[in-house]
Amino acid sequence: MSGDELFLRKLVDATRFDDRLWAHISNESEEHTEHSVYVAEFTGERAKPYGASITDLVLAEEGGYTSTFSAFYWEWHEPAFRRMEQREGSVFTLELAQRLLDHYTVLGGKTYEFIYSVLDPQLKKVHLFVKEVDL
Repeated sequence: MSGDELFLRKLVDATRFDDRLWAHISNESEEHTEHSVYVAEFTGERAKPYGASITDLVLAEEGGYTSTFSAFYWEWHEPAFRRMEQREGSVFTLELAQRLLDHYTVLGGKTYEFIYSVLDPQLKKVHLFVKEVDL
């Protein structure tokens, strides 16, 4: 795996792998060269009440190969997330990292809280799940 992908894996909350979601528990490095990301099967427990919607949306995604990552935003409309018009084309890893480190973002004049993030390394997608908030 590339250094960029490893960097994103350490920042997101979960990863899609073999048509399953894996929640990130922790990560570490040994001598700054050997890296590990510890995961457990995603059950949605740590993402209540959003877990089922996150699973359904990410596992239903399809697409072809691209060489760079794209970010997709999903807005919470109880009882499920809906895709937002806000879609970013190919973005650099550092730009994605900045989004993943934020707790809030303003899009189209509205403030959103980041709820959960999922990396799909095969489709080169980062799914960003948000909820509108009034700060």
